[in-house]
Amino acid sequence: MNNVGAMMNLCVQVFRTASASTNIKSMNKRLELMRYIIEKHNNSYRDNITNVLLDIEAISNSRLFGWENEIIHSIKNNQELSDSANDFIKNPSYGDGGMASAVRIVSINK
Repeated sequence: MNNVGAMMNLCVQVFRTASASTNIKSMNKRLELMRYIIEKHNNSYRDNITNVLLDIEAISNSRLFGWENEIIHSIKNNQELSDSANDFIKNPSYGDGGMASAVRIVSINK
């Protein structure tokens, strides 16, 4: 199990994620919650910072790849894309694989 997975298992055990949980209802406070967890477990994060950041990047890449495949599938099947998907393709993010993803998406029919 990777470091992020281990920390998430701990967090799930400690902060339960039942559908009525405050954690589920307060996703708009996610960054505040993450700050609290990181500061509370600072030594664990500091000792494993490289692996934690690489694990987070791997998760991010996986999600981006899944989203990209879903968009490509939609385009190939002549399905309408959401406004947010179209906005991303027109204005992709940089430094997180977004630009490469947008280029692959607009290049599928070329």
